[in-house]
Amino acid sequence: MKYIGIKEAAKKWGISDRRVRILCQEGRIEGAIKLEWSWTIPADTPKPTDGRSMRHLKNYDLRLGSIDISRLNSLREKHPVSYQMIEAEKFNSIIKELIGYASALGERKLDPRIIATVLSGKISHNASFKEHLLISNFRSVLVGQLKNIDGEWSSKRLLSLNRSFMQGVDDEKGGVLRDGIVDRPLSEKDTGLSVALQIETLFSQYEMEWKRLHPVFRSVLLYAEILRIKPFDNYNEEFAVLVLLSMLISSGFILPCLEDSDANEMNAATAVAFRRGFYQDLARIIERKLFESYEALEEDA
Repeated sequence: MKYIGIKEAAKKWGISDRRVRILCQEGRIEGAIKLEWSWTIPADTPKPTDGRSMRHLKNYDLRLGSIDISRLNSLREKHPVSYQMIEAEKFNSIIKELIGYASALGERKLDPRIIATVLSGKISHNASFKEHLLISNFRSVLVGQLKNIDGEWSSKRLLSLNRSFMQGVDDEKGGVLRDGIVDRPLSEKDTGLSVALQIETLFSQYEMEWKRLHPVFRSVLLYAEILRIKPFDNYNEEFAVLVLLSMLISSGFILPCLEDSDANEMNAATAVAFRRGFYQDLARIIERKLFESYEALEEDA
């Protein structure tokens, strides 16, 4: 293996000699070896990423605002989520609206009649085979989450969820992170981080800094980050919605009443979150939609 020195590495990466030494001392350069007073670095080692690029994921850089946590927790206790929910007549109706919302975020907005036909177990001649599978898989994944309430979230679970969502649609790429870097760097100076590293850092933050946040906030943050990172080759918008709903269910909340007409409002709030780190609007929308769902549930009781 060919090795290079501090000066050559600094020139190659466009940073100072001192910075390279610091990175070596911090153990952030893979394969770097100290020989007496100098460092040698494998020539093919990539430039280490700047940890500051992900600082927007830390709590002190996120403006989450406030939601009525007490009321949400009270409703969660009063109406516990259970697997029996799928037997309710309204379940498919809610799923239909949620799929409509998810498709409105994606490349093609699905006709509600197509969604209703597929959910009823019939074939729609106006939908492609992939669209049939995506609609069926969306529902199946949510039903599966009802069996996994209080389950821990991790990058492994995220990949497994995507694999289930893409089953039959693209088995080769389902559950596999796309190559390359994130399309939208966090600043003009940031050249972007690889998708794999962003997902790894994201769940590191989720397990550490986000652990004390309310589940609704964690759901909103992960939803927004999936939309920003776009970790898979296809259907990231639909999958982000699936993640949001799955996280809410696994936290004991019922499904929010999101409809395709909410897509513009959610997109605007997401854009503000990306640009200013202001997540309050997103959280407030989900809060409002959850309250609407609980109110509908109590009216039917």
